[in-house]
Amino acid sequence: MESLHFGNVDFEQNVDLASHTYMKTGGIAKLLILPKTTEEVIQSINLLNDHGVAYKIIGATSNLLFLDNADYSCLLSTTNLKGIEINQANNEIVSASGEMLGDLSRFALLNSVTGFEGLEGIPGTVGGAVFMNAGAYGYETKNVLKSIELVDDNGNRRSLLLDELGLKYRNSVLKRGEVKGVVVSATFKIELRNQSKIEKRMELFHAKRHKYQEFLFPNLGSCFSGSIYRALGKKDRTFRVISMLYFLFAYKIKIFRRESPINRKWINDIALKRFNFSYEKQPFSNKNINTMVNRGQGTDEMLRYINEINRLADFKIPIENEIVEKF
Repeated sequence: MESLHFGNVDFEQNVDLASHTYMKTGGIAKLLILPKTTEEVIQSINLLNDHGVAYKIIGATSNLLFLDNADYSCLLSTTNLKGIEINQANNEIVSASGEMLGDLSRFALLNSVTGFEGLEGIPGTVGGAVFMNAGAYGYETKNVLKSIELVDDNGNRRSLLLDELGLKYRNSVLKRGEVKGVVVSATFKIELRNQSKIEKRMELFHAKRHKYQEFLFPNLGSCFSGSIYRALGKKDRTFRVISMLYFLFAYKIKIFRRESPINRKWINDIALKRFNFSYEKQPFSNKNINTMVNRGQGTDEMLRYINEINRLADFKIPIENEIVEKF
């Protein structure tokens, strides 16, 4: 890769991914490209294609598990693509794909635009949100998205409307590989509401997120798109009864307490015993067995955990996080 000359495009070589990625895992990326404009994205893709260099597009990496024992050829990051603006004449918000989804949500709040409240705490970029139709608390990216601008894998600019993106639950034509390229910007529709009401909903979701989601250890949020507890209950009648009673009394009726507990360690410990899980360092959060965390156990142990859950669930629960293999 020494022969590649990127001109004014920022790049780094031999990047330690464990210090760069959201999960704090990964080996070395031989090349990390950081374009700041659409033109620089086009320039980078054309150069990589001309030299036959394999690359992967990344954003904040908040949904990517890079393997500790793997080195990677080239990563093209969108995180330096910045800018959010509102176009009142066209009744839309246009955001660069490298903006964080939380910043876009707060921009919408400042302009009294509704529809972004549940997206505020998702730790990904706008491009990543489009890629997997990110959502929370009943809100999804597809509910507010109008169109995107894309640089395809041949270096050509394309515009895709919402209907062309095939956005479903945590999925899209981009994630499925049916359309390949770099999302450089996204256009969202505007629906105005009372700002104080929007603020109250965002504060509520923010508080819930901090109470029930993992913040002490690096993590990628939900690992599987479904309930692991329900899947385990189908395998073991005793665990099903215990877990049903636990969730009924602790989270619904709230016996002996005014609020739900902030973690599920009690039921998680029962799952460990009932299914003979054995780990030197527990690979999941005490708050939710579906949240894989980095306690320094290494990605081999993380993959073992994913494989065990897959096996117990008969491979019927899709994996929400992406495991990035060596390339």
